[in-house]
Amino acid sequence: MAGAISHGVIAKLTQMITQEAAEEAAMVCNFTRDFEWLKKRLRTLSGGLKYADSLSTQDEPIKTWLHDVRDVAWDAEDIMEECAVRPLYTSSVTQSCVCNPGELLFRYKMGKRIQQVKERIRSITKDGEVLKLFRDLAPSNSEQPSSSAARMAVWKENSLLPSDSHPVAIEPKIQHLLSLINEPNVRVIAVVGMGGGGKTFLLQNFFERVKQRYEHSIWLPISQSYSVHKLQCDLASHVGDLEGRVKDVSDERAAELIHASLQGKRSLIVLDDVWRAAREDNIIRRLGLPIGVDSQCKIIVTTRNRVVGQNLDGRIYEMELLSKEESWQLFCAYAFPNYEGNSPLHQLKVVAHEVEKQCGRLPLALKTIGASLCGCTDSSEWNSKLSQLKESELHPEKEADNPDYRIIDILRLSYDSLPAALKPCFSYLSFFSEDEAINSEYLINLWIAEGFIPQGEDQLDVAWGYLHQLVKLCLVEVQDNTIDLIKYCKIHDLLLDLAVDISKENRCIFGVQDAFSSVKRILLGRKEIDDMVIVQNKTSCPRCLRTLSLYKNPLEKIEADFMSPMRLLRVLDLSHTQISTLPHYVGKQKLLRVLNLSYTRFKEVPICVRSLRSLFLLDLSFCEQLQRLPTWISELECLQHLNIHDCHDGLPSHMPKGIAELASLRVLRSDHLRLSIEDDELLKLEDVAKFTRLQELSLIVKHDKELKSVEDGILGQLLKLRHLSIASNFSRELHLPQNISALNDLQTLSVQNFAFPSWVCTLTNLRQLILLSCVCSDYPALEAMPNLIELRLYGNESCREVPKAFGRSSGFSKLRLLEILDFPLLEELPDLEDGAMAVLKIFGLIGCPRVKKVPEGLDRLRGLKELSYGFSGTDQFRDGLSEGGEVWNKIKAQNPHVSIRG
Repeated sequence: MAGAISHGVIAKLTQMITQEAAEEAAMVCNFTRDFEWLKKRLRTLSGGLKYADSLSTQDEPIKTWLHDVRDVAWDAEDIMEECAVRPLYTSSVTQSCVCNPGELLFRYKMGKRIQQVKERIRSITKDGEVLKLFRDLAPSNSEQPSSSAARMAVWKENSLLPSDSHPVAIEPKIQHLLSLINEPNVRVIAVVGMGGGGKTFLLQNFFERVKQRYEHSIWLPISQSYSVHKLQCDLASHVGDLEGRVKDVSDERAAELIHASLQGKRSLIVLDDVWRAAREDNIIRRLGLPIGVDSQCKIIVTTRNRVVGQNLDGRIYEMELLSKEESWQLFCAYAFPNYEGNSPLHQLKVVAHEVEKQCGRLPLALKTIGASLCGCTDSSEWNSKLSQLKESELHPEKEADNPDYRIIDILRLSYDSLPAALKPCFSYLSFFSEDEAINSEYLINLWIAEGFIPQGEDQLDVAWGYLHQLVKLCLVEVQDNTIDLIKYCKIHDLLLDLAVDISKENRCIFGVQDAFSSVKRILLGRKEIDDMVIVQNKTSCPRCLRTLSLYKNPLEKIEADFMSPMRLLRVLDLSHTQISTLPHYVGKQKLLRVLNLSYTRFKEVPICVRSLRSLFLLDLSFCEQLQRLPTWISELECLQHLNIHDCHDGLPSHMPKGIAELASLRVLRSDHLRLSIEDDELLKLEDVAKFTRLQELSLIVKHDKELKSVEDGILGQLLKLRHLSIASNFSRELHLPQNISALNDLQTLSVQNFAFPSWVCTLTNLRQLILLSCVCSDYPALEAMPNLIELRLYGNESCREVPKAFGRSSGFSKLRLLEILDFPLLEELPDLEDGAMAVLKIFGLIGCPRVKKVPEGLDRLRGLKELSYGFSGTDQFRDGLSEGGEVWNKIKAQNPHVSIRG
């Protein structure tokens, strides 16, 4: 396992030495010969790592050797990066001159550290020779694609992911739960089963099936160390104005308020993954959920512990394992998707049988092991996997303490099968908490900051490709992928346990009780630690620390002494804390690339940030007291991603002119920018043309001068734009100029208060289109757009119809989501011909009160998952779609899984 980490670091380090990083470092430090020596020795070590990684078992000497390689590779990488960023912090030739005392001291220290690294590499190389690890190996076809084009092909091939896993034998289980929940005397159901047995997947499907029947349908994930009050607040957020009333009261008072609010109301509440078994820790009672005789509340609990179900005094539903035939069916769905049962595939079936024997036919293990073999046609690869399964170590003493240990051990085989480039990406998922919706964009930026992604112009695309591969291999779950990019993802609890184990092996700690010395990452997210705990550990915080995460903790400050030893941080996450100041030592973090201050109390950007010349992601979103950006923001020359949305209302009007000098800026995520007309110190629309690399922009046009700039083609110069949101606050009708159609890479477009652009259909790469309050007398042929996945239409007082062409056969061939909102005069929706909207999953009709009938053809949409009609339709329309109504029955007869709700 350490070999994968070491191999990734060495690959990156060799690339750095080969590319411009070494040239920049040599210009400052003149260590060219040392770098050439390192490059040759690292290639030798890389061969040893590949051989060690190929061994099915590794004895202690080899494990020790792998850890030594990892440590020296990390130290060498630190030296290289410190040298490479040195030019960012030397403002003149004089400062970088060897006669400068500061520069002379820097070179002396670097030279000494390089010599120490060289001595260690010599020793490690000798040890590797003794262990006979340096052997010629055939190139692995599992490594990441070498060329940019190949990487892009991997990403685009998998960009449209399946929306859910392959359901096997789930319908009988759903019907069983339905029969239980319909029993009038059943208030609590405990679904009991092993970890990875499919409890959550079953309940997710069941929840979607029945949630529209209840006034309140609430899903609460329960962590191992849950906070009752936080759960109460989460629950209250789904019930009217209850959240504000329970926020600042005791748990007991909050329970009373929740009980009173839910009593007598039809409610469905799922408590997913409850761990604690003690009778006095009855989570239902502590939350305040009503379960008395008069209650109409139904509560379903999933748990791995049967005692939990017994203590909750509910009906226990034992989660049945898959049969042998079902196991084979599920395994083949992932290992061999085109298998139809016509070939015996003997070796593959033996592998599936061994997975069944080793882990009890659990779906999670069958999926991950199967996915790791997907695409393999060589029986030797199947036999190799079979050997690994049979030879995997048994640890009865560990399994006694943790029943899930054996399953995690099996899942580790899927990790071992990963290409070296993907292994650190997977282990970094330990950064996040169980049941957490992970922002995928933030995740891949963390990978980049840590150096897991090869450098290059297409770095972001490669990172997205890695994430798609982890999804394809069932190591990451898709949380939300309405459009083709995965907005949110999550990781199964058992896979998270595996990621944590791997991270601990690679010097990462997850609690204040762990030793701080000689670690690379400290991840204390959501641990509810206080300021004093941080201060008390200040003396042992290591200089070599790369990641410090304190997010979602009630911290109000960090002492300077705590930060002072840290000089090699790449990631600092203080989001969701009460912090309003930063110690000046943060400015000493010359390698810091990601600084997350979102959801904090900063009134201004801390001055120490000015010194962070390597920073490429700065997140200030949801800093509600932040009113303006500093003029020195332009000095952050490496900044690529700036989040400033949902801050103080005045921030979009106070953008400093210097921000246009950020030549590397790719994403400027903000509320609609209200740019200046007269103030020469603030950003103007003509300055926006300087953002030649910008991929995301949101602005509002409010003056004639700005409108003329738009019409003259200012936005058409931003050829890299992928996401554009543009609005107008003019009272007269405006036409969005056609020169925007030159933005060939545009994937999402949001247009507000402009006449409907007839040229929008020329944007053939467009995936998401949002049209707000647009004049819609002349709709273009949107239904013919070849790649449109998401369409939201917001009407106005004059809009009376949606084109009948929308229902044309073969229209909207890739559309997954269609929402029609706020059309007060709309009376009719177009009927759907056979073949129209063939892959539509979500259809929403909101704020359209005059619609008289449901369009014909909705029942033919077999992939439809959700049909909603809030504040829409006449009585006749709503009666037909109510449960048991004529249209409801017709749709359900063809598609029983669809959720229909008003």
